[in-house]
Amino acid sequence: MKIVIEKNLQNIALNNSINLDKGQLIVASFFDKLHQKFVELNTKQNFFYKIFSNKNSDHIRGIYLYGGVGRGKSMIMDLFFQNVPIKEKRRLHFHDFMKEVHQRILEKSKIEKNKDCVLLVGQDLARSAKLLCFDEMEVRDIADAMILSRLFNVMFSYGTTLVTTSNQPPTGLYKNGLHRDRILPFIENLKLKTEIVEIQNGDDWRERSLSGNKVWLSPINKENKKKIDNIFLKLSLGFVKQSETIEISGRTIFIPQVAAGIAKIDFNDLCNKPLAASDYIEIGQRYKGIIIENIPVLDDKSRNETRRFIWLIDALYDKNCFLIANAETDFRKIYQGEEWEFEFQRTISRIVEMSQV
Repeated sequence: MKIVIEKNLQNIALNNSINLDKGQLIVASFFDKLHQKFVELNTKQNFFYKIFSNKNSDHIRGIYLYGGVGRGKSMIMDLFFQNVPIKEKRRLHFHDFMKEVHQRILEKSKIEKNKDCVLLVGQDLARSAKLLCFDEMEVRDIADAMILSRLFNVMFSYGTTLVTTSNQPPTGLYKNGLHRDRILPFIENLKLKTEIVEIQNGDDWRERSLSGNKVWLSPINKENKKKIDNIFLKLSLGFVKQSETIEISGRTIFIPQVAAGIAKIDFNDLCNKPLAASDYIEIGQRYKGIIIENIPVLDDKSRNETRRFIWLIDALYDKNCFLIANAETDFRKIYQGEEWEFEFQRTISRIVEMSQV
């Protein structure tokens, strides 16, 4: 077997002075085995026929990787995704995938009257993706729970291989959720169609990267900007930085830099635009942490920006995100007005907790 994922992981660690632990190396070996299966399948005759045929008897069992935060799960999966030798592959956040599925079902229902639109969407998705990689599988919505079993029953039957990361085992998905019985067939299918792999406990990658660094930096100057850039660099080791655009209820939020599930964005792009509390909840669901640059002193002249900042911190706090910031002054003094003085005391308290990474 050609060792690809483990070697890439070791190179990243070597180039950036990171010590890999046993748990990460064991997980890499699982991904190398899966990588080899795709290499072997890619050399078979009639490969494209196998992909696009209605039933695929050559289904490759995927991986369901779960464990604690900051253990490098996403990075290892991304290394696998980048190296697997097929074109028919997709890598996206689970939350984004489900939004796409609901939109596709809605569009199908307008065209295909009296037909099973979940079945049709599942077929379309399976034909376009032999390999589907999810980051952060977590089922919270009853609408998602109600269609997952049917959707993946179709996709697995068409030969889609699923690789996903999660903070919990399959049995923990949608735990205590309304009508949880609807998702149980999907959980059983996960056990059959993926290898359930738990990464061993170890150091939190995030804590190790931030050790010894302040995470609220003031004032705004070249020195602190450089520190923020270095923090983001450490947190995103092994990941490709890219921009993302989030569409929420007709509103567009542009995130200029994203890597390792962390968004780096300017204060004006978050709080000086007509965004609602629900938009910040969406951001909190999507990212593990936020780096906010250029936070100004807030007062009663910037009441709307202050209100949005309060909403943002509430959303990040509720979704267990961490916060790193470059601001004009200390967070205890960042608000110097009167209108939101009482509400901002809670914001200060939450910033303290979120900064304890």
